[in-house]
Amino acid sequence: MGLASPAMAQTQMQAPPPAGTLYLSDFFEQPNPEVLSHGETVARSAAQWGHQGAVVRQEVRENPLTKKAHRFGVYLDQRQFSPEEMKQLLADYTTQCQVGQMQTATADLKAWLDQGAHHSAINLSRGCGQAQVAEAIYQHVSPAFGFDPVAQIKSRQKLAKMAPALGTSLEELVSPDRQVAREARLKFQQNLVDLIDQTSRQSELLAQTQAEYDAVVESLAEQKVSVVVAAANSGKVLDEMARDADGQRVQVSPNFWNNRLASPKTVAVGGTSGARVADYTNYDSGIDFYADGDARVNPDHPDQLVNYGTSFATPRVASLLAGVHKKNPDWSNAQAQAFVRQNLSNQSLDWAGRTPAPNLSKEVAQEYLLSK
Repeated sequence: MGLASPAMAQTQMQAPPPAGTLYLSDFFEQPNPEVLSHGETVARSAAQWGHQGAVVRQEVRENPLTKKAHRFGVYLDQRQFSPEEMKQLLADYTTQCQVGQMQTATADLKAWLDQGAHHSAINLSRGCGQAQVAEAIYQHVSPAFGFDPVAQIKSRQKLAKMAPALGTSLEELVSPDRQVAREARLKFQQNLVDLIDQTSRQSELLAQTQAEYDAVVESLAEQKVSVVVAAANSGKVLDEMARDADGQRVQVSPNFWNNRLASPKTVAVGGTSGARVADYTNYDSGIDFYADGDARVNPDHPDQLVNYGTSFATPRVASLLAGVHKKNPDWSNAQAQAFVRQNLSNQSLDWAGRTPAPNLSKEVAQEYLLSK
């Protein structure tokens, strides 16, 4: 066989992946080869449930805002802050986390759209929203209320910097007087979630970035490509705060639980454990489907739990939608989702006994994906 001409080779390289492709924007680089990367675990979770199509992998790239967000803990440890400076640091992190994640996701979605993605699904097992921001910040100070003396000392140093910006003091927060400590901790927590909410609502950059992300998701929908997003794993953060505040609970906005990548045009996925919705899943009213979040993906040890979370439930929904798009090329994204909801799902109860969104069955999904 003769060699292809340069023009032909270029055409071959630029041909879009076929219908039914699963696109993965994730973290595949892993310095320890003995530990599965997050992205590889996501890919195996999809394959385990019967995905037969092509898989396109894209390593998530850092950008200036995600780099700054990752350095929040370093800034907190190394600098002294006035209350206003600390408020600004918390507000900046709130914006950087959410905008940075949307910008990197938008770049990958645009690239795949430009390459001609069609009748497929894109999996985003990542993202950031108010709950994730609150959880990430609070984990720096919550050991101050625990019983590990070493962790307590380090955490109280951070708490002393953060407390004045949130209307209280280290002395009140760790007071031996239970009533004083309870009221101070609830005030600290409420002011924290309020600051995160206010920043998220008022940020023009966040609104602009959200509009750009939503627009490319809409363009992909026109090509019959479903963007499937993990709901995230911050479902316990308010319970942890309540534990530290002696049972008192903060009030949060309706958008608190929303992963910003899970817009109305995407498919949001929560995780189950056994027959119920897992307690780590965000309490987002916009969740479209649930699926098993347990990643038992080591073929040599099939009972070993390698990881768990909405990250690994999501590719199981995404692979199924990719298969539906391939088999039904005339269906819109909404029609594909309706088919899965009505024919390939059942209902599960969450830990509070409520009835959530449809829950996918592994056996039914496999049967559908492996059928002709």
